[in-house]
Amino acid sequence: MQALLFVLALLPADPPARPDDAVIVSRLIDAMKDTDVEVRQNLGAALAKLPLDSVGPLAAALKDPNPARRAGAAYALGLIGEPAAAALPGLLDALADADLEVRRQASQSVGRVLTAGRRRGPAVVPVAGGRK
Repeated sequence: MQALLFVLALLPADPPARPDDAVIVSRLIDAMKDTDVEVRQNLGAALAKLPLDSVGPLAAALKDPNPARRAGAAYALGLIGEPAAAALPGLLDALADADLEVRRQASQSVGRVLTAGRRRGPAVVPVAGGRK
């Protein structure tokens, strides 16, 4: 019991304040320059948890000179899905990127952004000469 009290006495009285979401997003996007694909995937998953703050900066990152950051941004936008619809023009532009990984991630993300929240199955098409 005394050991537990000693450990509790060493803990800070107040936990450290969480940084503002905009600061977190900025730091995560900056880290997207990492050449390791798993690191970028993990960063993308974290950014997808902050979609309201992430979509604009991620769309801007699609134009970054660093291809790893562009690929990571495209991947993260795909994880966000339909809320990333505002980034669709940038994702469509990224389909013509000089870097293969950017094109791969953009092509997958376009499908995720477009299909998220959409009705599944064939569309109902009126038939000419139907009932009156």
